[in-house]
Amino acid sequence: MDWPDDCWMVIDDYQHLSAEPAAEQFIEAFLTRANTPLLVTSRTRPTWASAKRLLYGEIAELGRNVLAMTHEEAARALPRKHGALGGLVALAEGWPAVIGLASLVRSPLLLPGDEMPETLHSYFAEELYQDLSAEAQWNLVQLSLAPSIDSELAGALFGARGRDVLEHGYERGFLTRDGDAYDLHPLLRQFLRSKLMDADPSAVTETVRMIGTSALDRSAWDEAFALAMEFHLTGLLTELLLRALDDLLAEGRLATLEQWITVGQRSIPGEHIVSLAQMELAFRKGRWPESERKARTLARTLPSHHPFAPRALFRAAQVAQLADRQDEALKLLDEARLRSTSSSDLRRAAWSRFITLADLEEPELAKAALDEFEALPPESVEDVIRLSQAAVHFALRWGGIRQELERHRATLELLNEAADPIVRSGFIQSYGTALNLAARYEEAYELAHRQMTEAKRFGLDWVRPHGLEMRALAQIGLRDFEGAQTALRTAYRLAESAQDVHAQINATALVARIELAQGMASKALELLGEASARAGSPGMEGELRSIRALTFACLGRSDEAEHEIEASISITSHLEARGLRTYAAVIVAHKRGDEVNLTPNLREALKESETTGNADSFVTAYRALPDLLHTISDAALPLGEFLSVPLRLHDGALAERARLGTREARIMPTEDLTEREEEVLSLLREGLSNRQIGHTLWIAESTVKAHVRHIFEKLGVRSRTAAALFRRDGED
Repeated sequence: MDWPDDCWMVIDDYQHLSAEPAAEQFIEAFLTRANTPLLVTSRTRPTWASAKRLLYGEIAELGRNVLAMTHEEAARALPRKHGALGGLVALAEGWPAVIGLASLVRSPLLLPGDEMPETLHSYFAEELYQDLSAEAQWNLVQLSLAPSIDSELAGALFGARGRDVLEHGYERGFLTRDGDAYDLHPLLRQFLRSKLMDADPSAVTETVRMIGTSALDRSAWDEAFALAMEFHLTGLLTELLLRALDDLLAEGRLATLEQWITVGQRSIPGEHIVSLAQMELAFRKGRWPESERKARTLARTLPSHHPFAPRALFRAAQVAQLADRQDEALKLLDEARLRSTSSSDLRRAAWSRFITLADLEEPELAKAALDEFEALPPESVEDVIRLSQAAVHFALRWGGIRQELERHRATLELLNEAADPIVRSGFIQSYGTALNLAARYEEAYELAHRQMTEAKRFGLDWVRPHGLEMRALAQIGLRDFEGAQTALRTAYRLAESAQDVHAQINATALVARIELAQGMASKALELLGEASARAGSPGMEGELRSIRALTFACLGRSDEAEHEIEASISITSHLEARGLRTYAAVIVAHKRGDEVNLTPNLREALKESETTGNADSFVTAYRALPDLLHTISDAALPLGEFLSVPLRLHDGALAERARLGTREARIMPTEDLTEREEEVLSLLREGLSNRQIGHTLWIAESTVKAHVRHIFEKLGVRSRTAAALFRRDGED
């Protein structure tokens, strides 16, 4: 490093860094590589300050004995009128804070020699306190009741005098100041609190109430809770839950909310807000039966137009919809709409009606519910996101995926502005599923990672199985069958633990698709038999029937395949099921040697994949029966770019054998990677972020970004996932 010869690096209050192992590792690495002198002040010894370094003189340590004030230093700090300095310094043990406080006292008397510095501290504080006016004394006592002190709080307590009160406390040595924030030493706070026994109880109560109100107005939820707990203020606790519930849910602070609920059950058991908080916590934790039970009970208990009623009914309906009880969900939503007290209530009900009706195979009614939702002016970013999700969700059910993916890509950036994590995860799930159906597997894989990260961050345990299944479908598309199997095992275990039957069935169906892709149709059929018996919603049953049809067709059991195709048609019009059964009919014609219908059926299937945006069904079909690609080639059927891209990217060998084009040049790098780029690629394959790679290799994050860009260019790939999965010919 190009540092000036006389330059020092100084770190004050190092103990704050020592709480983070990564920070200590960085400083140690810096010391090892740099020749710059380092000065550190700390209340704890750094981990890198080893005995060996101390012994060899690489580090000089100043201990308490060096830092403590001597008699001479204390004499300079204290006015000459203070006598018996030897006793004072002995009691203070050279503690600069105590001696500094003593310097502010006009004529102290010394305490017996066997008392501790804490007592001495209180003694000097008493001397200072008695030197104040009665009003100033009471003002300091009031401030001692507040968990934190700033000008806003002072204004709430003292009005126009607020700033003067703080400055007076600072000048007299009671307060410390850091910018606009003030603080009380714990010993001084303890001393001032001891004066409460002499104060008017009603004045104390009013002060605490004002401090609590100020904390609520500043969204200082933890401070308000501490006050409510210490002074047993049930009213403050009720108001805190009312104001802070949605913030805590949005921030994923579920452990904090659980603690508050426990206190609320004991202190304010009859308050409806406690029941509402219990309902929301159970929902976030994936305890859906408990959440629904509490929601229904709360709705029955509340007056007809209480503002909590529509929210409780909406949540109960959401649980019913997730559990594939759509008819019940609609009844609950009708009641929620009747009991609505705001446009937000109406918007929530309309949104959930749209989702439920889409699951019930009612496109016209679903569109009417969506129109109702769109007619209500958006009041928040969450409303805008839901509008985008609705369009994507509609396309997932009935087609138009490619157009909606492009129209709503910008919403991914908007997610960071949304406070509600459920709205965020809902859009990610819909958009990621659409990416998978469009065979944009690399992007879907990355979005699934984001879904998992956010689920963990916000405590949405029930989202994790669905995120894992999204990732597994992307991995199947990328031919990472082993990784997909691992993800699905975890997803199934989590779904089983949460009694989420829908997610369990979906995981099983995806495992069956892995077996199909590897030519093991018999094994796939076994798995599908188990799943079909548990199918709930029409969409899920119809999709399972379509996969079974595809499997029977591959096994040459054409009559059974046709039976499953007809059953699927009678159950669902959803896009995934429609695409799979269309290709199942093509394979039936192929197995029967029905040349009259084979080519026309295949042409129609390809056209439907193009127009609806469902390329994934095409990928599933040709992997289950690669001969379909030969039929396309022999019949010179048109294969547009939309369907050609996944074929070339992920199944180049199959494309070559069917004479549908050579594998892309990306299989061999356009030029060799440098040694550093190889290192970056290796770490990228381990899943490290750019920042983590930079930390590991001791290079700037901007440098890592440049290396990653060059790697993409040389390998001919477009994403981190593609680069991670890239293998040169001959590589394992």
